[in-house]
Amino acid sequence: MTATTTDSAALRAQLVNRLVADGFLHEPRWQRAFLGVLREAFVEQFTVHDPATGTYTRYDLAADRGAALAAVYSDLSLLTQLDAGGTATSSSTTPSLMALMLERLAVHPGHRVLEIGTGTGYNAALLCHELGDHAVTSIDIDPALVEQARTRLAEVGYGPRLIAGDGALGVAGARPYDRIIATCGLPRVPAAWLAQTREGGIILVNLGFALVRLTVAADGTAGGRFTDYAAFMPRRTNLDDTALTARDIIAAADRDGTICRAPLPDGLDERSLQCLHAIVHPHVHKVVVHNDDGDMYALTDPVSGSWARARPDGNANATVVTGGPRDLWADLTTLAGWWNEAGRPEPTRLGLTVASDGAHELWLDRPEQPVMPLPPA
Repeated sequence: MTATTTDSAALRAQLVNRLVADGFLHEPRWQRAFLGVLREAFVEQFTVHDPATGTYTRYDLAADRGAALAAVYSDLSLLTQLDAGGTATSSSTTPSLMALMLERLAVHPGHRVLEIGTGTGYNAALLCHELGDHAVTSIDIDPALVEQARTRLAEVGYGPRLIAGDGALGVAGARPYDRIIATCGLPRVPAAWLAQTREGGIILVNLGFALVRLTVAADGTAGGRFTDYAAFMPRRTNLDDTALTARDIIAAADRDGTICRAPLPDGLDERSLQCLHAIVHPHVHKVVVHNDDGDMYALTDPVSGSWARARPDGNANATVVTGGPRDLWADLTTLAGWWNEAGRPEPTRLGLTVASDGAHELWLDRPEQPVMPLPPA
């Protein structure tokens, strides 16, 4: 990737124009924020992954500013930290998703916002640009990231409240927030967030592979629809944790176990079903291996220690091998059966109600049409 100009302002304008043209950025106030906040101030060295080729390209603003700036102001996720297994644990996410979420949040001057997942600090800077420093609190599990973000924010003139801690606990001790936005993926919406959000306040969070926008009610519950496909890095509970790779998932499912022949439902590879499966069973990891002798589905749940692998036989059935206390293949096929019978709903037809004690119920089209309670995470 090469830059036609090293003028940061010109590149920011090009990015904003693209976000507007592609339908991600509508409001002039957020257009001004993306124009006014220098994204390169929050990254020095970063990596870009090309999913089409599987390749990773490393950029360094000091070594090749032109190429790095071109990447910074493209609609790309900039990976800034990796775990021991090579999985990204911090990034500056794609500007299109950031813009979409900021507009979905419906935040306005006078609101107080809690951001879960400080990361590089760039999203906090965009919030500060619109709301002012005093209105923004951001928390991250990684103290080093928090201090780095604090320095970079100060260098461009922003000073939000930054905290090192577990975002699932929120930040208590102050009057309730008007908005909570999570820039990391979670298995469930923490009950603490409901308690820390005012009546009528909004919580925007990534569950599975989708965003859900919840409004907090007077009785302490929260409810709302899934709005968009999205996938963030999962929230970390331990800085030493290493994420499972595709190789790990395949290895976990490659064991002796109980063998059976089971149905192969339609649509297993459809995006909407994969999204639903990730919402209902957030700790189950799934990959599909394509071989000359046919496909294989590999699933593992490190929380329960369960695993499964399935090889379709070409006759709407599969040879399945399972192990552990849960039958992961039965869980998947049961869910696929409901999804097919319901007309293969997209995530935007689904919604969620969260009780004050943290219980989750999934619904279809309207809250009065419940689908299932979600298992605790």
